[in-house]
Amino acid sequence: MRDSNVASRYAQALYIVTERRGETDRALEDLRVLGEIAKPDSRTGAMLAGPLVLLSDKRAVFRKVLEGRALPSVVLFADLLLRKHRFAELPGIVHQFQGLVEKKHGIHRATVTSAVALTADERARLQSELERLTAGPVTLTEAVDAELVGGANVRIGDRLIDRSVKTLLEAIEQQLYHTSV
Repeated sequence: MRDSNVASRYAQALYIVTERRGETDRALEDLRVLGEIAKPDSRTGAMLAGPLVLLSDKRAVFRKVLEGRALPSVVLFADLLLRKHRFAELPGIVHQFQGLVEKKHGIHRATVTSAVALTADERARLQSELERLTAGPVTLTEAVDAELVGGANVRIGDRLIDRSVKTLLEAIEQQLYHTSV
C-alpha cells in the first residue's frame, strides 16, 4: 500500500456509489478479482504500469476485458484509476473498501502481531476471545515481529491490547520500583 489517504478517499467514493446502487458486496468481489488480474508482477500489471502502451489503448483493453464480467461502476472506477494514474493504489483501495464493507456488516478487523506464528489452536482461541470481546464477528490478520521476543499485540480499530513480554516486564519493573520493602 502506497498512500493510505488516497486509497481511503477512492475507496470511500466507490463505496458511496455502490451503496446507493445496492451492489457493494458484488463490487468488493469484482475489485478483488481486478486486484488479482492487475498485480504488479503479472503481465497485465506490467502492461498497466509500463510507459510503452498508450493510455487510450490501456483503457480500451481494460474496458473490453471487464465489460460484462464486472459491475459497470467497477469498470468506470478502473477507468478512472487509469486516467488519474492511480492504478498502483489498487491494493490499498481494495483493502480500504473491504474495511468499509466489513464495517457495514458489523465485522471487526483485528491484527495480531506476535513473536512467532500462531498455531491453529492459538488462532482459534484468540479469534473466539476477540469475538466475545467485540460481541461480533472478527476478521483476524496475522503478522510476525521477532523484536517482540514473546507475547503478542492485538489491534482492533484504534484499540491496542499489548500483551508482549517487553510490556509485561516493564510493568513488573514499575511495580518493583514503587514497592517499598
